[in-house]
Amino acid sequence: MSYPGAKYHLTVRGNGREQVFLGAEDYERFLEQLDASLAEDGVILYAYALMPNHFHLFVETPRGNVVRFMQRLNTAYGMYFRHKHQRPGHCFQGRYGAKLVEGDSYILALTRYLHLNPVKGKRWAEVPLAAKKTHLNGYKWSSYRGYAWGGAEEERIDYRWLDLMECGTRGLCRRAYRRYVESMLSKDDVEYLEEEGKSRYVTGDERARERAAEELKEKRLERAVTGDIAWPEDSLPDIGKVEDAVLKVLGVTANDLRFHGHRLGVLKAVALELCCRCSGATQRAVAQRFGYRHESAVGKARKIALTALAKDKSLAAKAVRIEKMARTVKC
Repeated sequence: MSYPGAKYHLTVRGNGREQVFLGAEDYERFLEQLDASLAEDGVILYAYALMPNHFHLFVETPRGNVVRFMQRLNTAYGMYFRHKHQRPGHCFQGRYGAKLVEGDSYILALTRYLHLNPVKGKRWAEVPLAAKKTHLNGYKWSSYRGYAWGGAEEERIDYRWLDLMECGTRGLCRRAYRRYVESMLSKDDVEYLEEEGKSRYVTGDERARERAAEELKEKRLERAVTGDIAWPEDSLPDIGKVEDAVLKVLGVTANDLRFHGHRLGVLKAVALELCCRCSGATQRAVAQRFGYRHESAVGKARKIALTALAKDKSLAAKAVRIEKMARTVKC
């Protein structure tokens, strides 16, 4: 379910449990795209853990737009990964999992669960405690170091939940949080896992579960997906409004966009990418609008656009202006 202020535990796995991060460059690129998606959709990130074949995010959506946020993030990274590693097909396995989280104790337990991911699993079962602790403290691809050590804070993370340790100062709260996490290095948080398993839709107390069940019953919006229930979001601008913004900011004409040639260079690719990204239109719909026979042409253009936007800060700034302009116009 989606609504303003909802907090979610989001999970995404590689297609067929294949790896989605093959090296440091992939992790870094994902974090860059995560930062961009957080900024564009006004989402607050509380914690994350990136693993070779999956990732976890703990977020809050003040705008009630979790669907849009995840679509933006997964699409951007999926396109990068397929292009970078020349892997056809889907990068991720089905739709993301989304579970509401309510209650301070459950929020703290969730952050611990996420942060312990790098030292859990069969391969870690017989590893000595000291080695687990060393690996956990040195793991670069989660938010744990910023929670545990003040000098490792990340700008992308909101650390407000550290105050739930109630130790007076932030430094003392970090020390207490380290003890809190390390207490589960050699065992599973059975109590949290039991509560987490009581509902497909929410992790929280009985009252939270009952409220979610009642709301779902009233709205009749249950879908046969991975436990995620999507409530209506604000309407996205239609593709025509996005095109109008593109024409104004990039200083091109509608005829330019429909001309099959290299008149616009990379600007046309950027225009196609923004029409897909901002309106939520399919690549097929965008292809039809701009006179392409196949949607694959739009897909290729979007890859070119993402590369150009990553390299050209001026062009990236124009893309941001286009998105903002398109969103201000009601459909």
